[in-house]
Amino acid sequence: MDMIETRIPDTSTLRRIKVTSELPENHLIALANQLEVFTAQNKELLLKSGSTENTSLYIIKGKVSLNASDGKTRVITVDETQEPKPVAQLRPCIYDVTALGPVDYMKIDTQQFVDFAQLSETSVADISVHSLFTDDDEDNSIVNHLYHNLMDKSILLPELPSVADRIQQVYKGESTEVDAMVHILIAYPDIARKIKNVARYAKNYDLGATEKTRRSIEQLGVLAVYCLIMTYSVGKLVKRLPQNHLRLVGSFWDHSLNVAAISRILAKKTKLVSPDLAMLAGLIHGIGVLVIDDFLLQHNDLMLDHLEIDHAIQVMRPEISSLLLRKWNFSDDLISVAEECGDWSRDKEGPADLCDLVLVANYFGLMKNDRNKSLPHVSAMPAIEKLGITPEDSISAIKESSTVRKNIEKLFS
Repeated sequence: MDMIETRIPDTSTLRRIKVTSELPENHLIALANQLEVFTAQNKELLLKSGSTENTSLYIIKGKVSLNASDGKTRVITVDETQEPKPVAQLRPCIYDVTALGPVDYMKIDTQQFVDFAQLSETSVADISVHSLFTDDDEDNSIVNHLYHNLMDKSILLPELPSVADRIQQVYKGESTEVDAMVHILIAYPDIARKIKNVARYAKNYDLGATEKTRRSIEQLGVLAVYCLIMTYSVGKLVKRLPQNHLRLVGSFWDHSLNVAAISRILAKKTKLVSPDLAMLAGLIHGIGVLVIDDFLLQHNDLMLDHLEIDHAIQVMRPEISSLLLRKWNFSDDLISVAEECGDWSRDKEGPADLCDLVLVANYFGLMKNDRNKSLPHVSAMPAIEKLGITPEDSISAIKESSTVRKNIEKLFS
């Protein structure tokens, strides 16, 4: 096998990069000594789709193709007189980057590059991390519009319904005070009635409403009631959306309900986590679509086709979902689900966790619509092996999910 050719970059190469062009020569020399220029040959893979490596890929000279999973391909060419070009900067990476002939390139550690850029005479406040690592050809894309709005905090994030917001303030896991939950729920008779129905206290005429609510919480458990309230609240949030939101959100919500149902079934099967928690995690795993949809409606001047919209959802949903769940004060394990449940190769050290379970449910939920065979084979998914799920378990969960889904939907009726 041929050795990969490498060398230290000339300072003149670094001088061609806008954000380091004004660095003093001694700073450029120091940076150059920490970097390597690689030379790739024709058809060599420079960066693989799904990569999460914390580096920025710069093309110094040559031609590369960027191949997306939806079949779209872009070709980028850089010659020695041009600024080295950053490509495929979002993580996880959404392209396979392949050399078309000999290509000189660098991979620069993100934080290292920011540290050196901050030594420039340019005010640090005028340099955003995104500006360091953005492909100029993508500046008008929906992804970049969303990213800029996210970075400058101008993106609109919806509020949780008040009952959920108040419950979040008193919920402390197993140490949550039942009386605090009761006090909140008596002000929301609709959700209180649903909880009493689940606990089968609704028709006990010997008890008052407050006592029924208290006994329902004690019978079901604080975690189950918390999950029911959050599930109810997210469902109400979606159901209250104006009609013009439903084209995009309707498809997302349909999938989320399926993932919630399958997650609940798998949790019962594996006994890994509470079925109620698994259900909630499945329901909110992609909740950032609400924000993306609202953004699209406000920026209909972008004139996007459905492929561009699907691409934006794939790229930005994890980060925006994470941001939204943090705003709503959800726990770290639920936030991790939103961030990582689309990473089919996820193989976190240790036993299976909630994210593994929802990841598998997400995979099963997508299977029936995977006409282009874009999903990986189950053998490439460590989470399935960790959970000990057999092919028979998979078939059973998918078949049973329609019944479980109907029961979940009763919460919103």
